[in-house]
Amino acid sequence: MKLSIGTMVCFVMLLLSTQVGYTQEDEGPVTKPVTVKKPVVKKDSVKKPLTRKERRAKRRLERRMERKRKRAADTTWKPIRIAGVRLGSDILPTAFAQFDENRTSYQGTFEVLLNNKYSIELSGGVDEVIRRGSGEYQYTSSGAYGRVGINYNLLHKKSDDDVIYVGLHYGYAQFDHNITYTIVNPLGDVTQQLTESQLTGSWLEFNFGFRIELFKNLYMGPMFRIKAKLTGSEGEFITPNDIPGYGVNNGANFNFGYHLMYRIPFGKSKGKKRIKISRKRAAKKVPKNAAKPVKEKE
Repeated sequence: MKLSIGTMVCFVMLLLSTQVGYTQEDEGPVTKPVTVKKPVVKKDSVKKPLTRKERRAKRRLERRMERKRKRAADTTWKPIRIAGVRLGSDILPTAFAQFDENRTSYQGTFEVLLNNKYSIELSGGVDEVIRRGSGEYQYTSSGAYGRVGINYNLLHKKSDDDVIYVGLHYGYAQFDHNITYTIVNPLGDVTQQLTESQLTGSWLEFNFGFRIELFKNLYMGPMFRIKAKLTGSEGEFITPNDIPGYGVNNGANFNFGYHLMYRIPFGKSKGKKRIKISRKRAAKKVPKNAAKPVKEKE
């Protein structure tokens, strides 16, 4: 009986120890629960296909940015290069003077081309004007004048041959004038003359014109001048009526001329290079596998 009771006690202790082991194994180590957050996807970050209108607007913006980039590249500093010189004359005043005995005018122009974009113009000449009034009244103004200024070629990117330009020039003249008149007297007419010399005048003028190459390096074209007087001698006895190179001494003046000029080029022409490049590009655009045109047999 004792043996059976001991055996039962051992059996019960074994069952209790086994149950405790299962309980510890099931519980395991105590850890905090880990929560995994799902990524939040914003609605704005999802790329939607562009509409037709939006694609057009995008292409316009890209083209606009490309034009701005090209303009910025064109405005970079480039070394100054003398592209040539032009020699010529404004032939219109001289031509008119041939048919007017009261006027004499000769004018010459010298122009230095800088990068085919700007040009420094020097011009000058001599001018004489005779004005006759009623009776024996006669006024004469004669002298020399000169101009210096800068012109801007609006076609410098497109052509080395044809020119459309605007410019601002300063003019200066030195001249003499006199007036001859006759006093009628029963005892005899008396003729007198008043002369003043070393008179001066200065002005600013805005120029606009264009020149077309008729033959190789020979240019012709009209030009327009708007002149505004800056300073001028008033004269001690006579107020100047005409200023050489400026015209009538009465406010602003507008003149029309016609240039005949010959160009002496320095270096090669950019226009010819552009033509060659454009032909090469056109040849590259033609696919290699393109069928050659078949010549018709006669």
